[in-house]
Amino acid sequence: MLRFFCLTFILAFSTSVDGTTMGGAPPISNLRAAQAAETKVTSQTYDYIICGGGCAGCVLAERLSADGTKRVLMLEAGRPDYDNTLIRIPAGVLRLFRSVYDWQYESSGEKECNGRNIFLQRGKVLGGSSCTNVLLHHRGSAKDYDDWNIPGWTGVDVLPFFKMSEGDKTGRSTKFHGKDGPWTMDEVRYQNPLSKTFLKVGAAVGLGSNEDFNDWSKPQDGFGRFQVSEDGGVRCSAAAAFLKPCKQRKNLTVRSITMCRRINFDQTKTATGVTYDILGDDTCKEFKATLKEGGEVLVTSGALASPQLLMCSGIGPEKDLQEHGIEVISDLPGVGRNLRDHPAAVVSYQTSKRGVSVTSKLRIFGRTNPLPVLQWLFFKTGILTSTGCDHGAFVRTTASTDGQADLQFRFLAALALGPDGMTTYTQFLNQRSRHVSWFSVFDK
Repeated sequence: MLRFFCLTFILAFSTSVDGTTMGGAPPISNLRAAQAAETKVTSQTYDYIICGGGCAGCVLAERLSADGTKRVLMLEAGRPDYDNTLIRIPAGVLRLFRSVYDWQYESSGEKECNGRNIFLQRGKVLGGSSCTNVLLHHRGSAKDYDDWNIPGWTGVDVLPFFKMSEGDKTGRSTKFHGKDGPWTMDEVRYQNPLSKTFLKVGAAVGLGSNEDFNDWSKPQDGFGRFQVSEDGGVRCSAAAAFLKPCKQRKNLTVRSITMCRRINFDQTKTATGVTYDILGDDTCKEFKATLKEGGEVLVTSGALASPQLLMCSGIGPEKDLQEHGIEVISDLPGVGRNLRDHPAAVVSYQTSKRGVSVTSKLRIFGRTNPLPVLQWLFFKTGILTSTGCDHGAFVRTTASTDGQADLQFRFLAALALGPDGMTTYTQFLNQRSRHVSWFSVFDK
């Protein structure tokens, strides 16, 4: 039985997860039962309705339901299986891009990108992109928060909350790291020889070393290992850290495969609840979840879907809303604009030593090498505990104007797959893309 399981898993790991189409919603085996379940959900009222079950949604679901006095409903459009083995394996991320766990966004073909569409992965599962990202844990610098100039959001203000959530296993300074929080942070249980050499070279050329990029007592500059969201060689997602321990609370209702379509308002423009449907239900039957008096709708759908939901609800630039026939609840020109992310480019070098890269070690005779898979299954160690880019650096270029590092390196001891960081790994948009057509985001 054990040998059969191992063989089955190795074969599964060598192929993509099932259903790699854009929609990716699990088939509804019993539509009547599914609709009946949502009817039951909407028969109650809630103190809080959370739209989106990603990182922020999972944290809020846990916090707001903790004392048992408030009824909380969380609606997530993605799948419920955040504990899928491919998600739990850090290196499984390579099989999650363009899969049923991915919204598979693309930027529009922009002039600055030579007309190309750039792939942007976003998690479509409870836990959101914490289930599908490359696990790196960077808070930025204290100055990043100070520069927002928002009361209550300075570096001094936010640090206690970072520490409260963190369960650091690396032994780093307790001044900047929490030890008992639910979100486990660690170092990857694998180092490729090329990654070690990268760190030595960075220090040798005078760019310095950095043992902790989240230590705010010093600049971020230097070469070092990135802290990652792992627990014993297993991905620690927001769903695993925050949602799993509280999902059985009687005052918390979590629904997956449920898409929030708009926030509902009364005549005084006060939110009364949300309208949603079941993703994959071709009848498009709508359900209305209702707030108790004084309740709140919390929009936690991420940087892309949050403004899209707001605009579909009538909150955003008046001109854009009117063009799409949406009643204007509040004319807020900034909604759907000023999105910025990090452009990334691949610079690749060939080594004369063969068989040393992680790409080489993961393949044998053109097939998946079973040894790393078995090593992870039995010991939670080895190559599969790494997403590949957990060594890197922050440096200051001549363009830096505020005394802070303005360039990040991620070192991958692997085969370069294309000219863009988004092709080899995901998560960036052209930084000049400051306006997104949010109405087309979910036209899938």
